[in-house]
Amino acid sequence: MKNGPMKLDPVLPRKPWRARIAILLLAITGAGWLGWSAWFHSNPALTIKEIAFTITSESSSELRYEVTRREPDRPIICVLRALDSSAAVVGEVRETIPGETSKAASSTAARRTVVATLGKAAFVKVDRCWVTR
Repeated sequence: MKNGPMKLDPVLPRKPWRARIAILLLAITGAGWLGWSAWFHSNPALTIKEIAFTITSESSSELRYEVTRREPDRPIICVLRALDSSAAVVGEVRETIPGETSKAASSTAARRTVVATLGKAAFVKVDRCWVTR
């Protein structure tokens, strides 16, 4: 028996090269998916910005808003609602914003819309918008 350095067995066994490649491919795929999802969700198809509303009378309100869309050639439908002080709907308008023929990557439409109401409104808002085909 020779006196020499002891061979230390590793605590964890070495992984075969196939497992290393599989782990590397999984990491690359996961990083790619995270990058795509971060880009996709930071660039939505529609962005709505409410600028101001005015209660013009007992039966009428006005809303100014902007809609930015990723695909300018596609029309958009928006539903605007007027609410009273108890949050009941007193007026609603469905507005269609036509598509544009420009070659721009995105477009912003500034709108001013009158909402007829059944009673005095306390608040006017864009309830929802969607892109149509």
